[in-house]
Amino acid sequence: MEQTTAPLIIVDGGLASLIALACASDEAVSIGSGRSVGPSALTWLPPVYSTSDRERGGAVERQSALFNAKKLSKSHRDEPLRQHHESGDSGQAATQLLFTALAHADEIRSTRVVWPAHPGRASDDSAIDLDLASSIIDRALLVEQLAKLDAGSNARPITIETPHADLTDQQLVEIAADLAVPVKTLWWWGGSSDEAMRERERWEPLMHDSGLTKLAERRTVASR
Repeated sequence: MEQTTAPLIIVDGGLASLIALACASDEAVSIGSGRSVGPSALTWLPPVYSTSDRERGGAVERQSALFNAKKLSKSHRDEPLRQHHESGDSGQAATQLLFTALAHADEIRSTRVVWPAHPGRASDDSAIDLDLASSIIDRALLVEQLAKLDAGSNARPITIETPHADLTDQQLVEIAADLAVPVKTLWWWGGSSDEAMRERERWEPLMHDSGLTKLAERRTVASR
C-alpha cells in the first residue's frame, strides 16, 4: 500500500472535528498542495460514546461525504477503548485513544493524526481550562515520542497534531464561521437527548452571534 498524505482525523460528530475536516478538505484542494487523487482525510470515530453512538455515527457519515473524506470501518483494535473510557480514568482513556489512532494511521500508511480536542469551558466561552490545554499538548507529544521509540529507527514517523489545543469555545465558533461549516450536520443538531440538549445550550448562542445559525437557515431554504 502506498503512503497517503491524507491525515487520520479522530472525529466525534461535533464542532471541533467538523472544523478539522473542513480544514483538511481546504488543504487537499489548495493550489500546490501536491496531493494525489483520493480522500481529503480518513475519519475515525472511536467507540466511546455509548449514549450517542448512533447519532455521532450518522453525523460522521454525512460530514465525511461532504468533505470527500473516507470513514474507517470498525476494527478489532477499537474493542478495548470503551472499557478504558468507562473506567473513569480520563487520562488513561485519552492515552489509549491516541495509541489506537496511531495504529490505525500506520495500517493505512498515513503520516499524520489530527486530534481536535479543545479545552474550552462550557461555563465561560471566552476562557480555556489551562490544565486541560497543557494535558492535550503534552499527552499528544509524549504518545507520539513513545510510539516512535517503540517502533524503532527504521519505522515511518507519524505525528499527532492538536490544532485546537489553545482555543476557547468562542474562538472555535469564529473559525467555524470563517469556514462556513455546515452546522446542521452536527450530531446533536435537532436531538432531544439530555446530552444533545447540553451541547445545544453550549454552542447555539455562540453560533447565533457569529451568524452561523443564519447561514444554516439560508442553506436550508436554498436546498428546497
